[in-house]
Amino acid sequence: MMRARSSARKLDLRSVELRSLIELSQVLNASLDADAVLNTCLLTPMGRMLISRGMALTADENGSLGVRILKGLPASLAQQRFTFEYAFRTPTRLAELPDDVCRYKPFLQSLGIELVVPMCSPSRMVGALCFGGKMTGKPFSPRELEFLNSFSNIAATALENALMFQSLITVNRRLDRKVHELNTLFEVGKELNTALDRERILAILQHTVMGQMTVNKLIMIEVGEDQTIEYPILKWPERTELDRILAEKELILSLSELNEARLLTAEEPAHRLLFEAGVRAVVPMRLQEETRALLLLGKRLSRQEYAQEDLDFLSTLGNRVMVSLENVRLFQEALEKQRLEEEMAIAESIQQRLLPRTFPSLHGIEIYGLNQPSRMVGGDYFDCIPLSDGRVVLAVGDVSGKGLGAALLMSNLHAGLHTLLQSGLPMNEMIKRLNDLIYRHTDFDKFITFFYAELDPQSRLLRYVNAGHNPPMLCRSDGSIGLLTEGGLILGMLEDVDYMIGQVELRSGDLLAAYTDGVTDARNSADELFDEDRLAELVRTAARSDLRADELCTQIVKAVEDFSGDLPQADDITLLIVKVQEKT
Repeated sequence: MMRARSSARKLDLRSVELRSLIELSQVLNASLDADAVLNTCLLTPMGRMLISRGMALTADENGSLGVRILKGLPASLAQQRFTFEYAFRTPTRLAELPDDVCRYKPFLQSLGIELVVPMCSPSRMVGALCFGGKMTGKPFSPRELEFLNSFSNIAATALENALMFQSLITVNRRLDRKVHELNTLFEVGKELNTALDRERILAILQHTVMGQMTVNKLIMIEVGEDQTIEYPILKWPERTELDRILAEKELILSLSELNEARLLTAEEPAHRLLFEAGVRAVVPMRLQEETRALLLLGKRLSRQEYAQEDLDFLSTLGNRVMVSLENVRLFQEALEKQRLEEEMAIAESIQQRLLPRTFPSLHGIEIYGLNQPSRMVGGDYFDCIPLSDGRVVLAVGDVSGKGLGAALLMSNLHAGLHTLLQSGLPMNEMIKRLNDLIYRHTDFDKFITFFYAELDPQSRLLRYVNAGHNPPMLCRSDGSIGLLTEGGLILGMLEDVDYMIGQVELRSGDLLAAYTDGVTDARNSADELFDEDRLAELVRTAARSDLRADELCTQIVKAVEDFSGDLPQADDITLLIVKVQEKT
């Protein structure tokens, strides 16, 4: 009778435990909250068996167990992680474990933990429950261990489902964040595409970084190719200490060698000072595989650390901004080039107007001149000016240098000559005044070679002053060539210089060729000069032929171009030809 009652009582207890496990299974499987599942897993045995302390751990993909729920234990254990070399499959008393199979055994026992209950799914260990001793002081009975084993097996599935659900939530959050970041980059990209102002681009960068990262401390550092350092963005309140650190140029240059964004830590000796000054992340801004600028970020207002996703976003944004800044620079350069070209076109037009476009028609004498600058504007000058008494002024000049500076000095020569012609001064005195004018208004390295002549068509007498210019060639009808060298020093070298006047009489069949060194100094691919001999031969041949003065100019220019071949024209070419026709 007694045995029958005992058997019935055991059956009742089993029935109660079974119903309890079924109810717990329903409760656990109804929840996808890992913390709620673990709380139930801890509290149910602790209440049923009068346990005062316990903790629940979950396993990561590497099998390492991290503390997740604590009951009756210090909160400081929340970051603790464990790795058990021992393969738990059933509830195990720590005291029964050999010391060499669980290196955390002493530590766990120091916390009062006596029992470890693994939570194993069919594929892996998903967590563990650690319990202290019972308040009754009695050891865990075999029936209680059996209950805990059944209970943990049921809870393992619920915990694995909850962890998987949590993982999906985490992945979805990351995806949502990525989508948000992509949308932000897309919108920022649209703004950057329409921004052609550097300050506007920097403002977009500043607002985007501070808004997305919830940070109020931001510095952008630009490092030039010549290692110059600029700070286009300086949003860092109370940065006295940081200013002192950033004054160290070597530190900035070392940071500019970074290829990837990185977090700063106090453990890095190279960046410890920056960390102590509040800098938490450094993001290189790169263009064409080179770091052109840096972003220094302080702590976030949310107190969250920068995640790798944050650094990736900042790197993408920074690189995109560098592209926009480079586009702005190129656009500004193009505008400046266009402006200069427009100004040069105006200067070219003005300069061409300074040169004669028509030549006086004289009985028995042809005059023609030509100027072909090597650039849009040049420093060569020639003129042909009829005087009131019938004489004709012939002038050829060559200003030192090229480009706009030489063109301005050439216009100065033109203005000075035309003004002095009104003075009625003797030729040598007029050239002296012109030399003084050039000397006073130019630097020491600027000067002008100048040939000035006055031709009397009636007497055919040519009086001239050669101020250091290439001597014009006077080819006589018999083919002999003389050089017109009388004169003095080139204009602008010294002040108060006297000039001598030379004179020749032009006869029938004579040909006078004045030129600049763009003709004789032209070179070919063999680095040979066109030189005076080739020019003299062209002049001599033309003097014997019926070639007109303008045709001779064209022929000489073509001969120089043919001689130079594919080489570009190196200097301005100017010719002034006077041909005296044969008497018929």
